[in-house]
Formats: sequence, structure tokens, C-alpha cells
Amino acid sequence: MKYRTPIISIFASSMALSLICVAPAYAGSGDTYLRPAVKVGQHLSDVFSKTVSIRGAGFDEYDKRIAGSANYTVTAVTSKGITFDSDYRYDGYSEGSGGYQVLQDGITNCFQGQCSVNDQTSGVLFNPYLWGDIPKDVQAGSTWKGTIAQPWEIGPSGSEQVQVLRLDAADGVITLSRAGTGSGPSSDDQAREKSGKPVVITKDGKQIEVSVIPGESHWSGLTTVCRGVIVSDEIMVERHVTLVTKTGEKFEAEQRTYTLLDLSSDAV
Repeated sequence: MKYRTPIISIFASSMALSLICVAPAYAGSGDTYLRPAVKVGQHLSDVFSKTVSIRGAGFDEYDKRIAGSANYTVTAVTSKGITFDSDYRYDGYSEGSGGYQVLQDGITNCFQGQCSVNDQTSGVLFNPYLWGDIPKDVQAGSTWKGTIAQPWEIGPSGSEQVQVLRLDAADGVITLSRAGTGSGPSSDDQAREKSGKPVVITKDGKQIEVSVIPGESHWSGLTTVCRGVIVSDEIMVERHVTLVTKTGEKFEAEQRTYTLLDLSSDAV
């Protein structure tokens, strides 16, 4: 698995829940909750996991999981963006470390001199890429429709409905739900095709390489953010897929992919 800035979705921490479950429904600017307000020297850590399951008749269920943890130290906050030093570990894989920068738009990441749009499902900071145009003022019950123009890590281009479930202006905490649909490949699909590494399923004890033809995707998730830092994030994408072998044999199946991320440490 190639290195990706550790990012994925989650179960909420008890500390965060203790804040938001009793939170009053104050209105306020979306920036108050979603624009990162980190400081130089701040340390953040998260744990994350990602699961892909494909199940259908005629083959063994395909089940791939990866999980790990990451630590981040804020080394610079400028008008250009936020710079981190990070170290990470994907369980069962090698550990790694390095510095990277999140530009002011919140969408672009720069690593080792290379900048690209961050299309990952979640991460240490709130990423507007998957949320559409956020209203200037938000309150509990606010809704908006977001358009995702390009495929993202586990989902296709499409549209989604976002709702503010609760917020706490005093602590800068907001909880959002999202539900969407779209058609076509995810960026994971595109990366796999580009790498030339097909999905491998097992039938009657034999491994078979297949290409994946995606149907319409449906997703839903729940995200809690504190002043631009992801406290907890979970999202599941479900879709019908057709698996095709090199000989033309086809298997109809259902795929579900979900990511979980939880902020495990936040030292200001």
C-alpha cells in the first residue's frame, strides 16, 4: 500500500461526546467550527481503520482491512497553510515519518515538494473537498447540498445532503451527518487500475484475478469536528459491483467500504 497522509474515519471519543451531548444549539459562522485553529507546537494523534468487503454468489467473500495510528506536531502556521511533522504506523506494514503542509484552502496537501488535491475520506483536519459550499451561518438543523466533482478515496463523484446535528459555540464543536449518491469509480478504483494490480478473489480454493465494474454508490456518515480538527469520523459506502475475470466469467456482488478515525490525543 502506498503512503497516504494517514486519514480515515471513526468512533467518537468519550471526551468529545461529553462536550456535544449537552451542547446548546447556538448559531455561528461555519469557520468557527470547521476552519483549523491549531497552534505551533500542538500535538495531535489519531487511530484509523479501513475495511473493504465484496460478497456474492460463487466465490469466497473478499475482505481486506488495514489499520494504524499517526502522530502529528504542528511546526508552522502561516498565511500559506499549516505544516506538520508526522510519524505513522500501518499495522503489518512498515512505519514511516515525514513533514507535509496543508495549504490555506484546506484541500491541497504538499509532501516532499509535490502538491495535490487531498481526496482522502477523512484526516486530522477538516477537508472541505467532500462537503460542498458550507453556509456562512450554521445552527443545529442547518442543511445544505454538496457536490463532489471528482472521485474520492472510497466513493465516486456525486452529490450529498449535509445536516448539522448539534453544535457548541463555546467549545467550537460541531457534529455533521452526510448522505450521498454517485456513479462511477472511486479514486481507489482508479489507483488500482493505474497500478495494474487487480482484485483477487477465491473460488473453489483457487485465486482468480478480476476487474471491478462499479454500480451506483450510496454513502452515509457522521463527523464531529472541534475548531477544524477531526474528533471522530465514520463513513460507509455501499454499491453493487460486477466482477469480471480475464476469461469473461462474471460475478454479481455487493461491496461495502467503510473508514473509521478517532482523535486519540489533543495536547494544546
